[in-house]
Amino acid sequence: MEKVCKDVNKFQLEPYKDYVQPFYSEKDPAHNFQHIERIIQRLPVLANRLSAPPRTDRLYFLACFHGLGKRLQTDGDFRTQTKKFLMGLGWTVKEICELFESLARQFSHPETVEEEIVHDANYLETTGAFGIAKAFTTGGAKGQSMEETVNIFEGQYFDRVEFRTPEGKRIAGERKVYTQDFFERLRKEW
Repeated sequence: MEKVCKDVNKFQLEPYKDYVQPFYSEKDPAHNFQHIERIIQRLPVLANRLSAPPRTDRLYFLACFHGLGKRLQTDGDFRTQTKKFLMGLGWTVKEICELFESLARQFSHPETVEEEIVHDANYLETTGAFGIAKAFTTGGAKGQSMEETVNIFEGQYFDRVEFRTPEGKRIAGERKVYTQDFFERLRKEW
């Protein structure tokens, strides 16, 4: 067991995934660990055509902890446990503080290339057929009517999301057209 721990480092994806997976079991179907796996799958595509390559260690942290930022801010035990885990991978205390700040920024105002990639990987799920399905899954889980779900989706997510990476902008562009067409048709059929 000790040898395995020494071979694990912050540049490997699996330790992050293994650590966070149990914490996503409490999440709704649209934000569970499968959501994190979809984000991870998009990372290589969104890293294309960038001026500088992303740091994989930061990218893996941000992708895997994407849905756990609020818990890190509010749950002291979880924060302490996570700091120990990250130190075990080779992160310094200063770097861990920077990671937590980065995690908080990536949703609304990403600054680093890694934050931009994870931001776009997450928000690609608000566009296209998948975004529509996710909106209705989430709305249904919250007991919203179809009209409420559409209004919330369009007002809070779809119209406000700005993609940051070149590939994110390209992919989202065609998916946004599909989403807009779908909602126009849905309103006509109401």
